[in-house]
Amino acid sequence: MSEFFIARQPIFDPKLALRGYELLFRNSATNAAPLDMDQASATAQVLSTTADLGLASLVGARLAFVNLPERFLDEPDLLPLAPGQLVLEILEDVELNDARVANIKLLAERGYTIALDDFICDGRFDAALPHVDIIKLEIPAIPRERWPEEVRRLRERGHRVLAEKVETDEEFRILRELGCDFFQGYFFARPRVISGRRLASSQLALLQLLSQVTDPGCDFDALTGLIGQDIALSVRVLNHVNSAASGLTRRMNSLREAVVFLGRVRIRNIVALLLMARVDDKPAELLNSALVRARFCQLLALECDFDNPDAFFTTGLFSVLDALMDLPMAEVLQNLPVSDNLSRALLEHSGPMGHGLSLAVDLERGACFRRPPPGELSESTLARIHHEAREWGDAAVAATDVG
Repeated sequence: MSEFFIARQPIFDPKLALRGYELLFRNSATNAAPLDMDQASATAQVLSTTADLGLASLVGARLAFVNLPERFLDEPDLLPLAPGQLVLEILEDVELNDARVANIKLLAERGYTIALDDFICDGRFDAALPHVDIIKLEIPAIPRERWPEEVRRLRERGHRVLAEKVETDEEFRILRELGCDFFQGYFFARPRVISGRRLASSQLALLQLLSQVTDPGCDFDALTGLIGQDIALSVRVLNHVNSAASGLTRRMNSLREAVVFLGRVRIRNIVALLLMARVDDKPAELLNSALVRARFCQLLALECDFDNPDAFFTTGLFSVLDALMDLPMAEVLQNLPVSDNLSRALLEHSGPMGHGLSLAVDLERGACFRRPPPGELSESTLARIHHEAREWGDAAVAATDVG
């Protein structure tokens, strides 16, 4: 488990009804932004924590304003949260180019609300303005005599205006009369830090992705979104697909393109392993055991002509999650939506999948079989299958450069 800290600063409408919050990263209960963290990392932390907890737990049914630095404009598929309540604030120091403007348009078309933070009318953002809904004006940076012109011009262009850093009742009343749509600042409320405990991001991403890769109904967009919750993991996926071993003649820069290229089977066998390898304090042997068990269970199902050999693979792969997460298996499965058959196989070694897992564990330990092999399988056949599974597991670990 890890502790999280997020600051929320309220955003109000002209009638002082609460309309949303700006979410800000904090690394402690001290209500100050860390000085040594760049904007991309801070935003990644906010998005990751928000995705873990759910928007409802942080903002209810209101809007959530989140800063969007350049990294996310270059790779919009990294965003782990669905549109709807989310307002993406493009920072004032972002350098726009044709690709980033195209991605701003793409995000708007996907249903995200786009805002410009600390907007100054100097022409730099003209190409993006048709896709922007909310303009944030930093009130202390604008001479008061220019407020009417700034607000009028933006509203005439169809933008909603958010006055930020409002610090006095007089400022609020003037800006409200000018027609501003939203208000934010110390006059209303300072940011308040919310803290709590959650599964560490690498653990939660592991549980979510492993759940999705075994679901035939999960599409590549959903898989990309889950992988994109963690920037470091996303970089590792791109590095993997761009390695010499992939045989590509060009480099892939799109996370979604990389996920589609890998395909569902390789996502399960390779990307799942990459996620598991992010639990840095666990020995590589544990990861190898997961793969050997998975392959053994799958080969056993094929040998016995059981239905759905892929489910047998998943049983073996998931069988070490309790050790990886330092949690009882029953608690792990509460966070991982799986079928009743798979749950019983992992918890009780019941059913055909559980029987196969029991045999894999006995072979791994060099122990006598606690249960006889299924059907007419001989012990020599089981030994052969286990040997093939070990070779496959070793090759898979080597291919993904884990351990």
